[in-house]
Amino acid sequence: MTRLTVLGFRAGRPDAVSPCSGYLLEHDGTTVLVDCGPGIVGQLTARGLEHRIDAVVLTHLHQDHMFDVVPLAFTRLLTPTPPPRIPLYVPEDSVATLARLDDWVAVPTDPAVGRPLSTAFDVRPLVRDGATVVRLGDGVTLTGFRAKHAVPSASLRFALGDRTVAFSSDTGWCDGVLGAARDADVFVCEATYLTADPAMLADHGHLTAELTGSLARTAGVDRLVVSHLLGYDDEKSFAAAAESAAPVPVTAASAGLVVPVG
Repeated sequence: MTRLTVLGFRAGRPDAVSPCSGYLLEHDGTTVLVDCGPGIVGQLTARGLEHRIDAVVLTHLHQDHMFDVVPLAFTRLLTPTPPPRIPLYVPEDSVATLARLDDWVAVPTDPAVGRPLSTAFDVRPLVRDGATVVRLGDGVTLTGFRAKHAVPSASLRFALGDRTVAFSSDTGWCDGVLGAARDADVFVCEATYLTADPAMLADHGHLTAELTGSLARTAGVDRLVVSHLLGYDDEKSFAAAAESAAPVPVTAASAGLVVPVG
């Protein structure tokens, strides 16, 4: 079984039905959590998966992509029998930032959660050179690419057996995201804006829906999943992405969506 499950897909606007960024990748017994924004731990616990993850990958350290990694650490640690540490990958330039967060959320009087992130997870740098391959499980590998964003950000390319799933992260149009997405079976890509002036796109490192579709078509992906929506013009954004991506099939991300891969 190889599949992608959308746990959350919005950009910074979590609510009861649309938590922020978070995805599950499953392949032959290996389960990887990609991003852990606000609301994702609730999605995991509702599925009984909080202790059944083999690795976590954070594309970058903006709150809508990573804030629930702290509750996930506490959830894993504050149980009668805590599960083993699992790898947690972040862009190589962000390891020190995550360590500072670990200091900030620490409970120094309780050894179990004195440094919750480094106790629950084996924090590892994700090299974004488009060449270094990380093995996450049997038949599951990860390659990081340098995305274009306001903070260090990684476009991701997962090999799942003979299938490929790619994630844009938050990014502008750049060689890194194109490399990650090239010929992917499934490409999850942000569409933050319906319209935006070039300076805004360059300064913040995001895509319009039209650019998202064009990127998927240029990369030759088999299916585009449009994500990171702001919640204001979702229908228009999806329509713009679908028109620009044609003939690539396009699906709108929604919490609970399951996409078979292959």
